[in-house]
Amino acid sequence: MRKITSIAMLHLKTLFVTPSAIVLMFVMPVMFSIIFGGIGSGSSQSKPVVLMVAPKDETGENVKKLLSSNSQYSWRQSDEKQARELIENQEALAAVLIEDSIVENHQKSKPLLQVIVQRKTQEYLALSSYVEGVGRTLDQALKLNPGQDANMFNAILEQIAKRETMDVKREVIQKKGTNAGSVGMLAIGFTIMFMMFGISGAASAILDEKTGGTWQRLLTSPITKAQVMFGYLLSYFLMGVIQLSVLMVVMKLIYGSTWGKLVYFIPFAVLVIITIVGFGLMMASIVKTRQQSGALSSVLIVSTCMLGGVYWPLEIVPEFMQYIGKAVPQSWMITGFREIVSGSLYMPAILNSTLVLLMFSLLFFTIGLKKIKYN
Repeated sequence: MRKITSIAMLHLKTLFVTPSAIVLMFVMPVMFSIIFGGIGSGSSQSKPVVLMVAPKDETGENVKKLLSSNSQYSWRQSDEKQARELIENQEALAAVLIEDSIVENHQKSKPLLQVIVQRKTQEYLALSSYVEGVGRTLDQALKLNPGQDANMFNAILEQIAKRETMDVKREVIQKKGTNAGSVGMLAIGFTIMFMMFGISGAASAILDEKTGGTWQRLLTSPITKAQVMFGYLLSYFLMGVIQLSVLMVVMKLIYGSTWGKLVYFIPFAVLVIITIVGFGLMMASIVKTRQQSGALSSVLIVSTCMLGGVYWPLEIVPEFMQYIGKAVPQSWMITGFREIVSGSLYMPAILNSTLVLLMFSLLFFTIGLKKIKYN
């Protein structure tokens, strides 16, 4: 064990000597997290603008009152042409079109409301659920009016619109730092990406050591191949631990980010780092030069991070993309960390993420150890 530790410490020291490695491992994740975290923390100040296009009659006015009872959005009156222009210029989240004749549309089983949006975002998904709820309210109001009398329908709508907002009691599992938690998830996502870059680059240094003769001298010393390899893998693992620990401290000091219960966070973080170490070993074993490793790693890491939800939540992408995202380890890393950091601790999601990452780790290490050449 002493020989393994000596190799790991020696290799770890060489990794932290180069300024480029320090920038890649610590400066870049911190900068990305601060920049995107600042954007995210500032955006919560203003309410999303939602436009309402309604006919100028009593029914339209009552439906507008019903929609605007939700204070989470800034509701504004507009015409359809102006609404489409504002949405196209990203000056409004969406527009809700209220049909001219709701009673006739209901009789013909046509939509009562229409939502115009440029792209699906988290805010739009919440708005869509709310608009659907208003649509169901309109449908129930019409069913309470068997004769489909417009005056009776407006009277019902007026009474609904006048009612006080229902007070809903909410139990929040994560009592503090909601914004800090979202910033923490951004930090973890970027750390995963740059950890993959850093460890993959460090593992590919084996190729340079083979060319320089360092690898051969180690193998001819009184130490086994298994000890040499384990020493290198231990140095990569410690590299990931240091990188994640530094980022956790920085995000705690700057944003007050919380990391959930450490009894869950630490074991899962260890598994994530082991998976990334296995990925780096696999990349170093299937290429012949460090340049090839850098090019292939860049393509694979960036593309899989996009698919895995590092750059944006998977909930806002099409459903088929969400299924594809499950084929990359980053999506399971993000899912597990989100459950732990948010404090929800939904055990099926954590256990599924753990099992899938164990399988990815086994796959990566099997390929890496089988393909690595010791000569």
